[in-house]
Amino acid sequence: MDAIELRMGDLRRYIITMIDEHSDYALALAVPSLNSDITSHFFSKATKLFPVAIRQVVTDNGKEFLGNFDKTLQEASIKHIWTYPYTPKMNATCERFNRTLREQFIEFNELLLFEDLNLFNQRMAEYLVLYNSKRPHKSLELMTPVDYILRESKNCNMWWTHTDIQSQ
Repeated sequence: MDAIELRMGDLRRYIITMIDEHSDYALALAVPSLNSDITSHFFSKATKLFPVAIRQVVTDNGKEFLGNFDKTLQEASIKHIWTYPYTPKMNATCERFNRTLREQFIEFNELLLFEDLNLFNQRMAEYLVLYNSKRPHKSLELMTPVDYILRESKNCNMWWTHTDIQSQ
């Protein structure tokens, strides 16, 4: 997990990002401010949407990943791995997703982020659907994250996708 900070004049907006290191399945949410309560709330909601079980979370040492967020992980028995200061390579998958999100979505919608946060989040959700289910990823041998999860993960949380066509 990570957070992106964007500024326009005196205004600040933040985008909390989360990505699975194996499947590249990603979620993100733009918020007007950032603290451990907000990050914890995002994580609690994201775990319900995430198609694979979360066993560990890698974060930097930002204040948003302390307090209630760390407590939420402890209560869920999820291992919290902290990166060393100034070592973005320790969370390279999330950092690379942040770059992709910036280049393919945020740059085209940055004004909207500061004018209408709800509409920005709706459009970002549409982008994430494309990112996760339509866009082939080189790292996944040109599969989408959803296709990769369905092929590789025996314990996929995406129960609505489990249909046995052969038995019909």
